[in-house]
Amino acid sequence: MNLKASELYNHLQEKASWSHTHGRDVFAITESDIDAARLFAYAYRSQAIGTFHATSVALEDPAVAAHSSMAQARLLLGELEAKAGDTVPRDFRAVVSTFYFYDQWVAQVFRLLKESATGARNTNIERIADNFGQNIERVTNCNGIYLARDTSLPEQGAFNVANLGISILPVIYGDHHSWNAAFLPAQHFGVPVHRHLKGAEIHLGFAPTQGQTILGSCSTQVSEGYAMPIPPMTEHGFHNTSGHDHILPFIFGSRVLTGWGVFFDVEARGNEGAQRDLQPLDSEQMNKSVFLDRAIQKISAAKKTTREVLIPAGLAGSPEVGGLELSISAVPAGEVSLASEHYRIVSIRSGKGRISINGWTAEAGPHDHFGVPAGMNCDLIATGPGPLVYLDVLMLSVK
Repeated sequence: MNLKASELYNHLQEKASWSHTHGRDVFAITESDIDAARLFAYAYRSQAIGTFHATSVALEDPAVAAHSSMAQARLLLGELEAKAGDTVPRDFRAVVSTFYFYDQWVAQVFRLLKESATGARNTNIERIADNFGQNIERVTNCNGIYLARDTSLPEQGAFNVANLGISILPVIYGDHHSWNAAFLPAQHFGVPVHRHLKGAEIHLGFAPTQGQTILGSCSTQVSEGYAMPIPPMTEHGFHNTSGHDHILPFIFGSRVLTGWGVFFDVEARGNEGAQRDLQPLDSEQMNKSVFLDRAIQKISAAKKTTREVLIPAGLAGSPEVGGLELSISAVPAGEVSLASEHYRIVSIRSGKGRISINGWTAEAGPHDHFGVPAGMNCDLIATGPGPLVYLDVLMLSVK
C-alpha cells in the first residue's frame, strides 16, 4: 500500500524523519539533501497539483463522499493544493518542512483511499486511488528531475475553470510562473475571452492548429504555430475552428500572485462574438506575436549553439507584475548551461538531450518539459543525431 519511491526519495524520507524524531536536529542535512528536496518540492508543484485538486473533486461524488475517511482525505488534499503558493526554501527547511509535509500528506491520502476502497469494496474509490497513486509515483519514483510530457497529460489531473468553461492541466510550476495546457473540446468555442488583473500570459500554438486568436480589439486567423504575448488587463481568447479537440499551451506569470494565480485571477468578458479588426499576427496591434513554428524551423539550421529572445519581458508583463521572457535555443552539439537566478521552465521541441542538475541526470526528448530552480547548476547536453531545439521562459522584472 506504499507508493513506489526512488533511492533518492527514500534517502530524503529518512533524513526528514530522523530530523523530526530528534527534535528537528538539522546538522546531518547536507547541501545535496537541500538541492534534492527543492527538486522534489517543485515536482509536487507541477502536474501533481492538478492531481490534488482533481482527486478532491472526485471525492465529492455522492457514491464516494459518504465514506468516513473521505472528509479527512479532502482536507489533506486541500493542504497539498495550497502549498503550491508557498515559497520553496533554499536551506534545511526544504527538507524538514516542505518535502516532509508533502511526503507525509500524499502518503496519508493514498493510504486512506486504498483502505477505504478495500474495506468498502468500492470500485469508484479504487479507481480514484489508482489514478492518484499513478500520478504521484511519477514524483516519488523519479530522481528529482521531473519530466512532464504534453502529449500524455494525466487522467484525474485537471482544474475546471467554471467561469470560462474549460479544463486546465498544469505542466510545470516555478516560483512566479507556470506552463499549462488548456483542453478545448471541438464542440465549444475554445478559450472564451477573458483578462487577468495581476497576471501576464503567453498563448502558444503548435501545428496542427486552426482558429482565431484574439487580443484586445483585434484578432488574427492562425493555421500554424504562434506565440502571443498578453499584458495584464488585456482581453484575449482563442476560437477553435479546427473541428477537433485542441490543446492550447499557455504560460502564466505574476510576481504578485505566483504561477498559481491563473486559477483565480480570471475575469470572463463574455464578448466572443464581438466584431474585431483582423490584423497580421506579427503586427503592433497583435503585440508583435511570433510565428513559432517558423522560428523553430529557422533555428534548427543553426551550425553552433544559438539562443534568441522571441518575446521580451516588456511585451508580456508590466512593471507591477513583471514580464514573461520567451526564448528559443538550438544546440547542434555539446552542452549549454541553464543556470539562472530565476526559475526557468524548458520545453523541448526537437532532438534529444541529457539534463544534468547537480549530478542527477535524466534523458529528455520532444514534448518534454522540466524546470530548473533558481540558483541550481543545470547543463543540457545534446545527445541525438540532430540539433536539440528548446523553448525556455523566465519571469523577469520590467522597468
